[in-house]
This record gives sequence, structure tokens and C-alpha cells, in this order.
Amino acid sequence: MTLIIGFKCKEGVALVSDTKTTDLSTGEALYEPKILAPLENTPFIVGAAGYVNLCNEFTRKIPKIVTKRIAQMRIRNIQELQKTGLSREKAIENIRTQEKCVAINLKSVQEVRNNECKNFEFDEQMIELPYVYSEEDLIDDCENLVKKINSQSKDTEESLELLVGMRTSTGIIHLHFISSDGVEDEINDYFAIGSGSPFVKTFFSRVYDFNKGMNELITQAIRTILYVNIVAKENTVGYSSDFLPEAVIILNDGKYGKSTFENELEVISDLEKEMEIFVDLIKQNKRKTLKPKIDSNIKIGLHPKYQT
Repeated sequence: MTLIIGFKCKEGVALVSDTKTTDLSTGEALYEPKILAPLENTPFIVGAAGYVNLCNEFTRKIPKIVTKRIAQMRIRNIQELQKTGLSREKAIENIRTQEKCVAINLKSVQEVRNNECKNFEFDEQMIELPYVYSEEDLIDDCENLVKKINSQSKDTEESLELLVGMRTSTGIIHLHFISSDGVEDEINDYFAIGSGSPFVKTFFSRVYDFNKGMNELITQAIRTILYVNIVAKENTVGYSSDFLPEAVIILNDGKYGKSTFENELEVISDLEKEMEIFVDLIKQNKRKTLKPKIDSNIKIGLHPKYQT
């Protein structure tokens, strides 16, 4: 009941979504954001398709899972550092210093510069931590949570599936699709999820180019959403004047968040007019009509091989 388009480009990664949801108990159309950043201070954005309660369950639980996993690894690191002869206090200090310097727990969005660690005083040589919560661990946790949520809702028609955009601690941009059965696939160009996704290859694929600018591709993704809503009449995809299609991005330099545009209303109005023209063109139907070819040797209603 949605359409979320994710793509990579030369400037980073973006998720673009419609905003329409449906109240299952009343059938009423509601509008709300569908792209979230569930991990505080982390360049990790998630577009979720499926029933709203399943999406909410994911965004509620994934921060707790990540926090627990990081804590478990921290305990294991303390134990390993103590084996080198460090006291527990020195081991903890070592770990905290390294976390502040290199942001190994995914809580930094800016490049770490060498001089940023000069303010930290530590009289022991830094020891490389054996256990680090990596981006791969984060994706694994997302896969397992999606699989668990869907397995507990087997009778649900709209299972949860995700598009995930992220920037690693080494500055690499990734886009992942996680299917309803918890299988992950890394996307190198673009991908779409939700009920409107079958139309994306028809429309967005014709204009997508990795080397195009971020804002141009966001515009084309919004154009696709309008095509699905106005031309294809997919009524599960939509937006309102108060909740226009949204775009959330992660740039190569680590900056991330919701994109805002000063001419958003103007551009969407122009796109709506374009789609209405397209609809009128279809309705007018000024093309020639096919005329049947009459062959006196063929009897109407019978296939040639059955004729006598």
C-alpha cells in the first residue's frame, strides 16, 4: 500500500516515497511519513512497505536490538583487553576513547580527522578492539527482525519489506533491499517496493542515470509517484497538499536528512498538469483504429484448422 523508490547517484543515496496510508478499520485515507531514521545520530534511513503496525514495530525494536548488540560487544572487548594485562578500568577507558575517536558504534556522521583525538589523554597504547558492531551486523539484525515480525503475522496480506540507505564508517554509501522473508540484496542503481513498484520500471527506469544530480533524480522519482497515482490510478499510492511526496537522503560527506525544496509546490503542480495532459491524450484516442481483414475463405467463429 505504498511506493518507495530508492536510488544511488554520484552524490549519495535517496529514498523517495508517497505518504498515503489506509486505516484498515475504517478504510479512511491517512497521510504520514514512511521514511524514517530509527537510529539516533546515524546515517541510516529506512523506507518501509507493509501494514503500518508492522513498520512501527520495526522502527521501535531495531534501536533496542542495536543498543543491546553494541553493549554485548563492549563487554566482550573489555574481557579481551583484560587478558592483555589492562585493569578493567583501563580497558573501559581504552574502549571509550576509541569510540569517541573513530565512532565505531555508528554514531558519527562526519569524517574523523586525525587531530580530533588530541584532546583525549590516555597513557596506554591503543589496542585494536577485536569486536566491532559493523554495518554488516546492522543489516543482519534488520534481516532477522523483518523475518521475525512477518513470521508472527502470517495471515497479513501486506508483509513488511524494507529499503535501507546507509553510509558506512569508512564513507561508503549503500542501498539494500530486505524482502518480506528477510533476504537482503544490495542495490547498485535503483529499486522500488510497495504496491506501486510494478510501474517504476515503466517510468523511472527510462530517466534514471547514476551520473544525474540528486535533485533531478528526486524530481523524477516524485514524477513517477504522480504517474502511478494519476495516470495508472493505483489508489493505494497517493499524497495530500499537507503531506506531499517526501525524500530523505544521505550524501557522500555524511550529511543526511529530509530534503526540502523552496519550489516544491510549483514543481509538483507542473507535474500534476503534465499527468493530466497525459490522461487527456489517452482519452482523446485520435489514433487510427484497427480494421478487421475479411477473407471469404475463412468462416467466422471457426479456427482455420477446424474448417472443412
